[in-house]
Amino acid sequence: MWTAVVIVLASVVVTAVACVLFGRSRADEQADDRDADSRGFLGAVISGLFIVALAFYMVIVWEESGAAEDNAAREAAAVADVYWQTSVMPQPQRDHIRGLLVSYPELVADKEWPRLAAGESDAGTTSVLNSLHTEILSLPSSPDQVKSARERALERLREITDLRRDRLDSAGGLDNTGKLMLVGTIVGAVGMVVFPMLVGFTARRRHVLQMGVTAAVLAFVCVLCVGMRQPFSGWLRVEPESFTSLTEELGGIP
Repeated sequence: MWTAVVIVLASVVVTAVACVLFGRSRADEQADDRDADSRGFLGAVISGLFIVALAFYMVIVWEESGAAEDNAAREAAAVADVYWQTSVMPQPQRDHIRGLLVSYPELVADKEWPRLAAGESDAGTTSVLNSLHTEILSLPSSPDQVKSARERALERLREITDLRRDRLDSAGGLDNTGKLMLVGTIVGAVGMVVFPMLVGFTARRRHVLQMGVTAAVLAFVCVLCVGMRQPFSGWLRVEPESFTSLTEELGGIP
């Protein structure tokens, strides 16, 4: 939070100083206003490109965050379904599988989730998931009840594995399109501040104030965009609520 405040304040100070210095050096050129229409058109183009890049970027990160949250809920639901299937499994496999199923959401929430912010996975969580596959594959294929539960559990385990893989991929951050839109947003924001100085803004107080406010807003937007580039970190990060609530849910399953 304090980093964002420092960046916004620094952008305002730098913009104000640049307006004063650069505006004074171009003061004599303000009398020639023959190119005002051209400058206005170019300014509108830069503003339009910035808005388009920002809109595309916000859509990308919003969808990525929503998909990450939905996938986490589906992953937790799949774990609960496997737990239900264990009711007909023979001992001692049943208790061992149930123990692994209880450990999995705890490890995801407590160990793996904090590492997702750095784009990393947890080796312990991977080990538990591999052990689940091994234990369920070792179940007998008879009687029919156990066979059906075994097949259902394996199907759900494949879904859990795929959803976890998607979660880890999301932790890697933006794809190339998202990165391009982020760069376009930042470049557009810089252009909206630099362009008026290049075309000859004067150093009048109202111009300096106007540019300072504009720089503050654009700097805040850019900081917000950078903070949203990864769904498991930043201001709008996805929380592991699906897995923390799952631990209580599993305790109530007979």
